Amino acid sequence: MYPVWDSRDHPIQDNNKIINTGDDIMVLENYFDKNQVFFLENTEKQLVIKEMLQKLEKLEKIEHSDRYYAQVIHRESLENTGVGSKLAIPHARTDSVHKFISILGISRAGIDYQSYDNVPVNYVLLSVFPTEMSTKYLYLVGMMARIFSIEEKRALLDEATTPAKVYSILTKEAKHYFESISQKDESNTEAAVNLSGVPSSDLDLLIRLDSLYHLFDEGNTTDSITKKIEQIRKLIDNRSLTYYERMRKKCQNPFSIVDKSSCTGCHLEIPPIYLKQIKDSKGISVCTHCGRFLIIL
Repeated sequence: MYPVWDSRDHPIQDNNKIINTGDDIMVLENYFDKNQVFFLENTEKQLVIKEMLQKLEKLEKIEHSDRYYAQVIHRESLENTGVGSKLAIPHARTDSVHKFISILGISRAGIDYQSYDNVPVNYVLLSVFPTEMSTKYLYLVGMMARIFSIEEKRALLDEATTPAKVYSILTKEAKHYFESISQKDESNTEAAVNLSGVPSSDLDLLIRLDSLYHLFDEGNTTDSITKKIEQIRKLIDNRSLTYYERMRKKCQNPFSIVDKSSCTGCHLEIPPIYLKQIKDSKGISVCTHCGRFLIIL
C-alpha cells in the first residue's frame, strides 16, 4: 500500500489576506434575500432555468426573462455548471443589469444536470450580474461551494421543509464561512514558501502519480501499478510530494486550472500580483484560497 496523508495534519484554511473587500460580502442578504429562495416545480434543466428567471421577473428583479434565458443557456453550452455536491451555478455576465442578482431554486426530486460527480442537482443558484461584479460573484460561488462540499451541511439543508428554513441555514453557514476566512491562517502561505524552488517538472510527475493513484483506488492493485507509483514517488521532491498527499486527502482533485484570473477548484479570484508571479515562475504554485496546485494552460 502506498503512503497516505498523515492524519495528524489538518485541512488548509482560507487565507484572509485576499478576502478583505468590505462588509458588503459578509452578509448573505447582500447576495439574495429570503424571497429569492423557493421550491422548483420543474425537474428538467432548461425548464428549471426558465422557471427561475421567470421568478426573478415576477419579483421585479429583471425584465424580459427570455433575453436572460438565452444568455444563461448559451453559457451552459460552453461549460456545464453542475459543480457537484448537489449544487449547480448557472449564470450570465451581462451589462444589461446594473445590480448583482441571484436566486436559489430547490428541487427535492432532483435534476439530471450532468454534474461532474454524476449526482443529481437539488440546489440551483442562478446569478445575473454586470461584468464589473465578477469578483463578488466568485466570492458567492466560493462560499456556496464550500458549504455544499460538507456532507453534514447538505444534510441540514436536505431536511429543511421550507425555503425560509433553507435560507436560515445558509445565513448561519455564510456567517461561519466569512468568520473562518477572516481568521489569520498561514497554512497556504507557508505552503507557497515551502514549495518555492520546486521545479515545475514536479507538477507533471504529480499529475502522473495522481492518475496512477486513481487506478489503484479503482482496484488495479497489480505489481506493475504499485511499482510505477513507487518509481514516480522517488523522482518527486519530498516537499511537493508531502503537500500533494495532504491535498489528496483533503479534496477529490488536488489540481486546478487557472481560468482567466480565477481558480477553477474554488472559483475564487487569484490576486493580480500573485497571478503574475505564477505566470513568471518556473516552479510550482498553489491557490492561496483552497491550496490546490495551479495549472496554467
